[in-house]
Amino acid sequence: MASVTLEHVKKVYDGGVVAVQDFNLEIKDKEFVVFVGPSGCGKSTTLRMVAGLEDISDGTLKIGDRVVNDVEPKDRDIAMVFQNYALYPHLTVYENMAFSLRLRKMDNEEVYRRVVQAADILGITQYLGRKPKNLSGGQRQRVAIGRAIVREPQVFLMDEPLSNLDAKLRNQMRAEIILLRKRLDTTFIYVTHDQTEAMTLGDRIVIMKDGFIQQVGTPQEVFDTPKNLFVAGFIGSPQMNFLKARLVRQNDQYTVEVLGIRVPLEADKCRRLAEKQIQTMEITLGVRPEHTTVRFDKAENAICGVIAVNEMMGSELHLHVQTEDEGRVILRIPTIDLTPEQRAGLAAGNKLHFSFTSKVMHLFDPQTEESLLF
Repeated sequence: MASVTLEHVKKVYDGGVVAVQDFNLEIKDKEFVVFVGPSGCGKSTTLRMVAGLEDISDGTLKIGDRVVNDVEPKDRDIAMVFQNYALYPHLTVYENMAFSLRLRKMDNEEVYRRVVQAADILGITQYLGRKPKNLSGGQRQRVAIGRAIVREPQVFLMDEPLSNLDAKLRNQMRAEIILLRKRLDTTFIYVTHDQTEAMTLGDRIVIMKDGFIQQVGTPQEVFDTPKNLFVAGFIGSPQMNFLKARLVRQNDQYTVEVLGIRVPLEADKCRRLAEKQIQTMEITLGVRPEHTTVRFDKAENAICGVIAVNEMMGSELHLHVQTEDEGRVILRIPTIDLTPEQRAGLAAGNKLHFSFTSKVMHLFDPQTEESLLF
């Protein structure tokens, strides 16, 4: 097993196109780290540099204590699982999994032991004699993962391995990867554009945009304390609501004025803002849809709006509420405690009052887009 360290790593393609810029990260031994971000953010390019499939333009890459910038992929002791499975169609599942071991001239008994053990871990023993065309997408992905497992590498690299599966299979395979990680207890680097995968799989998440790291932290950290507007909007579904607001300072006390209401901030937020000497200013206020409360009777300090769209999601409703000043705000409301009368009152076209507390507020500088509380 091994750590992976990237120090000031940069990737520039011909023509001066910069794909990855000053990437710094230390991945601990046996840690599961997820690179996540929109298409074109540089996450797959970074993974391919770790694998040796892309040259590093600048910086240093270490696996363990060894600098591997110029080491061939086959000599890095890593294994990679691709999005498209990359199985040999003319070989059986057993032969696909054994292929890399036979290239190493490993004896047949050891090849057999590793393949059977990996097949048992993944629940594909009964498919060892089949060819890939006779397998489902989920079974093929297990074979691709099995082919990586048999190599017993120091580091597993996974490049969007679940993106070709349907929603049900993705959920199932996510759970299986979590169990697999516990059984193998090795270092994983996983790339995805799906924030749900990132939140459920990673010990830490690396959120990227335009080749730069935006924030690194545990799933809970990046959800609770996003560093900037991009991270706040990227993590969470539906995405965070962003509202124009005003932060008012009176001595060391702060109040947020938004959509006609005033919300005093709690002591911890006031202390942090005062320490940074934040004065009265216009801000961007962030509130997650699940952190809002519907008021069925007009309440003091509540915001009024009209329901434009009611999306029934089963266990919850997503209400798109049109307000006078800010356009639409999305509210996420659990359905389990709603009475039939309350549900009827949440129909499109009806008026609605909602509120939120200062505890759930995220405050951003509209110019720098950085959090005022980070």
